[in-house]
Amino acid sequence: MQQSVLTAEDHEHFIEHGFVVLRGVVPTAVAAAAVATLEDDNCDPTRKADAIAACTTDRMLDAIAELFGVGYTLTRRRGGSDLARRYQPETVWPEPRAHVDDSYPTIMPGGWAVGSFTFLTALQSHGGAFIYFPGAYRRYRELMARSCECIKGAAQLPCNSGPYQEFLAAPGDVLLFHHLAGHTGSDNVVDPVTRHALLNRWHPQERIVPGDRSFAVMTTIEKVNSALYQAHHSGAGDVSRRQAMNPGASATLAAGIAPWETVRSCAILHFDGRLHLFHCGDAAATQIHRAVSENGVTWEAETPLDLNIGSARALHFHQYGLDAILGVTTDDGRAHLFSSRDMCNWRPLAVLHDTRTATPWFVYAQYPSKIAGGQALFVVPQQDSSSVVCHWGERWEDAGQWTTASVALRAPEARSIHDLTIAAHFGDSRCTFVVDLDDGLGGTLPYYVQPQDVALDGGPLQPLPYSSPSAPRNLRILHRARSYWLVTYMRTTAAGDRLFWGAIDWSLSQPVLQELTTAADLHSARCIVGFV
Repeated sequence: MQQSVLTAEDHEHFIEHGFVVLRGVVPTAVAAAAVATLEDDNCDPTRKADAIAACTTDRMLDAIAELFGVGYTLTRRRGGSDLARRYQPETVWPEPRAHVDDSYPTIMPGGWAVGSFTFLTALQSHGGAFIYFPGAYRRYRELMARSCECIKGAAQLPCNSGPYQEFLAAPGDVLLFHHLAGHTGSDNVVDPVTRHALLNRWHPQERIVPGDRSFAVMTTIEKVNSALYQAHHSGAGDVSRRQAMNPGASATLAAGIAPWETVRSCAILHFDGRLHLFHCGDAAATQIHRAVSENGVTWEAETPLDLNIGSARALHFHQYGLDAILGVTTDDGRAHLFSSRDMCNWRPLAVLHDTRTATPWFVYAQYPSKIAGGQALFVVPQQDSSSVVCHWGERWEDAGQWTTASVALRAPEARSIHDLTIAAHFGDSRCTFVVDLDDGLGGTLPYYVQPQDVALDGGPLQPLPYSSPSAPRNLRILHRARSYWLVTYMRTTAAGDRLFWGAIDWSLSQPVLQELTTAADLHSARCIVGFV
């Protein structure tokens, strides 16, 4: 029987701190050969690739497979990207600030579950070491369990990241780290020798879903991604009880939730430990109504907002950092942007004109788009309701004066777009638009497209199949996982417009918007997105 690479203490270290160190898993001669090819500008690319691939040893792959454990299949590929740190003697070594990787991070692993740094050269302090923040991933998970989209802003705060350490590696050492591990690079200000280290990322072929499996059978990768296990590990109690559903939850889910008398549009955001639902009523109403929920089934009304902007017809939430962004399109064709850190007090940011609906979203430059980057608004113009135009710039406050724009989507001629949602569905670059498209009969039907570039026309819209008895509209994404969205939407029933829960598995050859009609359905979906 083959001996394990990782000890029981190694597994516990990964669970406690979010990383584990493998000493000397790459022979020094193999590391030195890779460095020689990396420093040779005239080296044949095939020879260089082979030298880099040799640094992914069987012991390293075995260790990653052991973290994944039984039930998860590792593709044993070899390679890596060199992140060199050249000598910069005139640079002042800055105090490290943590970050998490991925443009659109999620609680559960999205594009990858374990990262690896393979060090090819010796490291000394301030010589370009990898900086890690032990245990930060557990604090980040707690933050994201309260506000999923806060982490890109919250990760760098020292109260969340905790203290840092430099990883002073020897050639051949490998660091394996959790997808939410707090870390950062550092400058080489002391060592004339260039630091070379290979970055790679790993995910099993299967989606990681610990759910409510027994702790006794959970693998290490399941334990570090299980809300239940993490609560047990930290002594925080039973997470499932905090969001328990009443006995009538299935009946409510099947019939639909009705926190309104009349409704035109709604938006939902997970923020500061609660679900916040904003909705607007008929054309004569100027207030935006609010409701909050702990479990997504039972809702309590809160004091309405009066933003003094007229009658709202479309609402959208967005968050990428600490601030929540609210987009409100009014009947006079204006899109208003507001920001808040408490969901009660909203600061005006900008106003755009000639707008039928406008969806705010952050475009991480070079990943989902090669031309757009920064804060973005995906606008359906009043004068051309069959198109979506992406406007972008650095600050929301300047959105009314942004001069950069590109047509991101076109519907068939004479078909109007009434609503639009966008989010990543896999990793940094694979994103999806879902739109409500005029059906020619006074209603709408859901369509989708997955473009190569979110700021450029990605081809024809495709119908999004759905399991519900009437057409969904106003789809809003609440939580995401690997190729998976947990969403809400509205649809018309015999009793009127109701709010429903749904899920889309984008890994299927034919994605379907599945309505979640029982408490068990919602529980299963919450397992996938990491809240169980």
